[in-house]
Amino acid sequence: MRLWWGLAAASALFLAPLLFVPLVGASQRVANGDAWQPTGLRGQTVLQMEVTSSEGETILYAHTASGLWRRTGASGAGAWQQIDAGLPRSSLGAPQVAAWRLVYGRPLQLYVLAGPNDERQLYRTDDGGASWMAVGPAPGQGRSPVMAIVPGVGGAHDTILIATQTRLQRSTDGGATWTPGGAWPDGDASGAVDGEPVQALFAEASAPDQLLALAHSGALWISDSGGLSWHAAETGFDVSAVALAPYFGLRVWAAGHDLLAYSGDSAATWMRYDGPSDAAAPWGELGGPAVALRVDPRVSGTVYAALAGGAVYRTDDGGVTWASLGVPGSTRVTGLHVEPDGRGLVYAATEDGVWVRRVVPLQPTPEPTLAATATPALAATVTPAPTQTRTSTATATLTATPLPAATATVAPTATPSPTATATATATTRPARRPSVTPSASPQPTATSPVALPTAPPTAPPVGPTDRPPPAPTPDATPTDTPLR
Repeated sequence: MRLWWGLAAASALFLAPLLFVPLVGASQRVANGDAWQPTGLRGQTVLQMEVTSSEGETILYAHTASGLWRRTGASGAGAWQQIDAGLPRSSLGAPQVAAWRLVYGRPLQLYVLAGPNDERQLYRTDDGGASWMAVGPAPGQGRSPVMAIVPGVGGAHDTILIATQTRLQRSTDGGATWTPGGAWPDGDASGAVDGEPVQALFAEASAPDQLLALAHSGALWISDSGGLSWHAAETGFDVSAVALAPYFGLRVWAAGHDLLAYSGDSAATWMRYDGPSDAAAPWGELGGPAVALRVDPRVSGTVYAALAGGAVYRTDDGGVTWASLGVPGSTRVTGLHVEPDGRGLVYAATEDGVWVRRVVPLQPTPEPTLAATATPALAATVTPAPTQTRTSTATATLTATPLPAATATVAPTATPSPTATATATATTRPARRPSVTPSASPQPTATSPVALPTAPPTAPPVGPTDRPPPAPTPDATPTDTPLR
């Protein structure tokens, strides 16, 4: 009996750790990202945020009322450092940062518009805010100007764009000089906040002449001339948030109160989708309109949307279906960002600091090409014919082509008389050989698989796309209706 109790006790001690493994695993999953976790700047409203990476390390930049901040490291690593020591300050000691932008592709370079409203200066840092250089006076004298940067390529100067109360101001030499652009489409500046009609300005390096401005009124303005002229995009609804799919020109996602729209042709045409919904309520009743959008940097069909009530949703099929990611800190979200390298972290800038959540990203896959739909019979049978018959006899050409259809097309293309053409090509005069050659010329053009897939698809994505090559736009679902 004692031996039996001893064996039972030993077995219990041996198996006890295994019994707790599921519990420990579940707690680790929650701690590692099944819920939002705070990651700094608690108690402060994050007005703007940018996420980039350098040598495998994630870098976060954030702007609050107390200043400009930077943190290096993934979730839970590193500390926030204030990086505005070299910028103008008010009499109370607060930094006077009006607008700022990170230069895409240069993780340590930022442009900042700072100073009093009537004496704005442009500053630049090349070391992540450790030091600042005054570039010179700059426009943007209102309370809330917005900025966009188009990086210079091949040693060219950066193009800096600042939206003012009446029009866009442009500098194509890195801020040294400025020229005015075209006036905004809405001359009465309806819906302006702090005197500024524009609340966001977007530029994509792959299409530098195409710009997009989101007005406080909900209008979406497009420029195809680098800001020299503007026209309104016909979305058909008031837009509250915008995101661009990177690397592929001006491919735009726009969200409103209860729907999402996509354009793959520089906002010329739009495809509408229902927004996130559950069994109880549609998108518009889950927490108000969308206030932030973000597209996965490598899979353009994955879009994150934050609603005014604080809830964050995700779609992996371009807006057809949605999954809830919960509420980061039960506060209003001011911006969404995706970790650029691993894409396994989503950051939310909120009215209570920065929050982070782990996600499982989709892996990019090549989009199927239209070349696969070309008929293989034409390419396999007719393509070798022109190269073999230029120097051989007409008889060899006819015997090498097994399809009767190819022989039938010789007669109408050579002469009006099929009988005479067949006699000439079968036996007698070599001088008649040029009459056969025109019959072979249509063959490569009709069967060349290269010319067929040139027309790009126009529907929005239904799945992941490969980021490095210019991917086709997403597929439309049967329920989508194009809006022009």
